[in-house]
Amino acid sequence: MDQLIPIDRAEDGALVVATTVIAANTGVQHKNVLGLVRDNLSDFEDFGGVAFETRPFPTAGGTQHREVAQLNEHQATLLLTFMRNSPIVKAFKKTLVKAFYAMAQELQHSAPEMSGPELMARAVLEANRTIKALEATVSEQQPKADAWDHIVSSAGSWSYEEAAKVLFEQGVVTIGQQRLVARLVEWGYLFRDSKKRPHVYQRHLEQGLFVTKARVYTDQETGETRQSSAPQVRITGKGLDMLFRRFREGQLALPGVAA
Repeated sequence: MDQLIPIDRAEDGALVVATTVIAANTGVQHKNVLGLVRDNLSDFEDFGGVAFETRPFPTAGGTQHREVAQLNEHQATLLLTFMRNSPIVKAFKKTLVKAFYAMAQELQHSAPEMSGPELMARAVLEANRTIKALEATVSEQQPKADAWDHIVSSAGSWSYEEAAKVLFEQGVVTIGQQRLVARLVEWGYLFRDSKKRPHVYQRHLEQGLFVTKARVYTDQETGETRQSSAPQVRITGKGLDMLFRRFREGQLALPGVAA
């Protein structure tokens, strides 16, 4: 059975979902989800005030505290539109709609004078309103999504510097060339030689995530065009898609959050 989103009731009676729940269901670190809310707070407040609160949570070193935002149905839906339409996010959108049914069940206990059909009609109405708001926002973001899909499906390749720029321009992550290389080393796609120069593992070349191209340069003394013995490693469209997925899994940051 699909798991429904845990819905809370705010002090004013509104039904809300915590950002920790959204983080757990999308595979994104909570600090990045919360950062996304704060960076776009004015957009979220178009659907009502956002309540922030501090909650305790257990860790190996003892109980600690963290800030959590409580979002209503529309705000939670808006948050999903700021995320890549990946399979896990698409599945969560369905779960969000199912949460409206759970809301109807809760209302049934607090408002017995309403009949089952009336409650279901209310839930469906609210779901349709939220879905329409979601579709409107998605349509605005679709050109960027289409551009990204074109990039990752192309036969092109990008240097580390170019790849970092593409990831930034497409709203994937804010990161520079050196930090991108460092992350690729940390993730095991690259390794450094004794002079700290990055090299790609052969298996990742075979997977099509990277390609090597001859490095051509002009000899400053003779003016002749020469080919370097060390080929240039470039990231393919498939490699960019891999980077997108790794960043969006919460290992760095969401758009607007520096990595």
